[in-house]
Amino acid sequence: MRLSVLLSVLPAVLLAACTATGNSAQTGSTSSFSDSTGGLCNADSLKPAGQTADQRQVERLVKQAGAAQARVLAPDRMYTTDYAPSRLNIRVDEQNRITSVYCG
Repeated sequence: MRLSVLLSVLPAVLLAACTATGNSAQTGSTSSFSDSTGGLCNADSLKPAGQTADQRQVERLVKQAGAAQARVLAPDRMYTTDYAPSRLNIRVDEQNRITSVYCG
């Protein structure tokens, strides 16, 4: 009897443990900037490598790329891998210097 109760409750407990209560994959890992006037992102002409990814620089890159939002991706941090065609992704190194930019 006890075993059957345990076996019936165990799947629910395991599934509850896998459910996130927020966007924990992005917490503390990215900075984002959103501009409602943006549309599809085009990072082909951007060459910001080596520049510091401060707020002003991120806003400038978003505008130049025609993006609706930006996400700064720091090393050794977790982030979502969802594809957003209107988002500019900005990879930075440990000193917050831009290493690459791409859309998605």
